[in-house]
Amino acid sequence: MPGKLYIVATPIGNLSDITLRALETLRNVDIIACENTSRHLKLLSHFDIKKRIIEYSPKNEEQSANGILKLILEDKNIALVSDAGTPLISDPGKKLLSVLKEKGISIVPIPGVSALTTIMSIANFPTKNLIFLGFLPKIEGKIKKELTKFIDIEATIVFFASSYQIKKILDIIKKIYGNVEIIIGREMTKENEEFIEGHLEEIIEKGFKEIGEFTVAFLNKTKD
Repeated sequence: MPGKLYIVATPIGNLSDITLRALETLRNVDIIACENTSRHLKLLSHFDIKKRIIEYSPKNEEQSANGILKLILEDKNIALVSDAGTPLISDPGKKLLSVLKEKGISIVPIPGVSALTTIMSIANFPTKNLIFLGFLPKIEGKIKKELTKFIDIEATIVFFASSYQIKKILDIIKKIYGNVEIIIGREMTKENEEFIEGHLEEIIEKGFKEIGEFTVAFLNKTKD
């Protein structure tokens, strides 16, 4: 019988956020596949878990996917983890799922932390229409093109941003959407966690630390 693939959510910052089921799964599988092996060695070491780790490379997903399929067909159970949070949410892995589903391999989700649900849990915005963009493009013109798609849709829009892009993206949002209501989560669940919320113009004018990882949600209210 072939093994199984477990999609395991891991903390986005605070290691205490890992679930009991995630720990049980990581302890019981044969192999853990991840993007950044050194990052996950820290997590595994913290919980005294010793497992073989292999890299799932976003640069060569097809080769990585076929390698994992071969191991599963050899009766190995494998856990897929992302750098942080829930795998396949703005992280590589879609190719792997396609390859395994074609072969009828069992895929088991082990839910847990996600930056998307974390920011929405404290944002006082509607969730009926929720648009998740993940990481936006790096080029300014492409950022504008992506954001402009939703100008006529009344919705809560969520995206991820690096410290290098956050200010530029906020300026673009202001030009396209105006002075929207917004919440910015910086370094969520970590020691320097910070939430900045209010109207966009005031936040830009006041400024904030452009350090760390950002998750942003804003409300687009279409005009009557």
